[in-house]
Amino acid sequence: MAMPPVLEFAADAIPTVRQIGHEREPVVILDGATGWIEHLRDFAATRSAFAPAAGVGSAYPGLLGPAPVAYVDAMVRRVLPLIEMYFTGTAVRPARARGNFSLVTTDPAALSEDQRVPHVDTADRLQFATVHFLSPGNVDGTAFFRHRATGFETLDADRLSSYHAARASDPPPPAGYCSDGDAAFEMIDAIAARPDRLILYRANLLHSGRITRIPNRAADPSAGRLTGNLFLQCRLAA
Repeated sequence: MAMPPVLEFAADAIPTVRQIGHEREPVVILDGATGWIEHLRDFAATRSAFAPAAGVGSAYPGLLGPAPVAYVDAMVRRVLPLIEMYFTGTAVRPARARGNFSLVTTDPAALSEDQRVPHVDTADRLQFATVHFLSPGNVDGTAFFRHRATGFETLDADRLSSYHAARASDPPPPAGYCSDGDAAFEMIDAIAARPDRLILYRANLLHSGRITRIPNRAADPSAGRLTGNLFLQCRLAA
């Protein structure tokens, strides 16, 4: 299946915004984001070479594969005005972008301790992340959390040392994915997956995939929990 000749996100997709937790951090939800996810699934299944995330130093519990550059570029163009409207209130410019496909494949019993707790991607408030849900019939979305001991829902440079000190006293996480919270983390919101739904949030927001099951043929992009992901570093425009 050939990709569309022009990759642009749907102009008529209306964003909705949740302000979650005590910190009221925005999470932007864009349903019907593209209208061409079947092309992306086909690309992932036939043209993307997936490999274990650990091989590139990522703690993601599964496989990563290259996404089309045109798709990543189109995603950047779509989210920049959303960042300006809902997060910064002022113009931003992209400094660095990285995009990929992802498949959750790790059995819950095989997760490392770090993979069993919520995480942030960075402590930088000008880095943003997206999850673009591409699989039909899979509602495993993304959950957001508050660290119980500190009350933190986001991490920045000023919070890191006290957060890590408090984490040292937390009880060990139970086996499995942190889907609904545990003794150390309270789930404050969750957004279910829906085909062609894109969510956008600051990468310093404590989050985790809300994984309730590992699909049969989890490593197959046509059957597994396939997402498109973007990590976008921004700078305030001069």
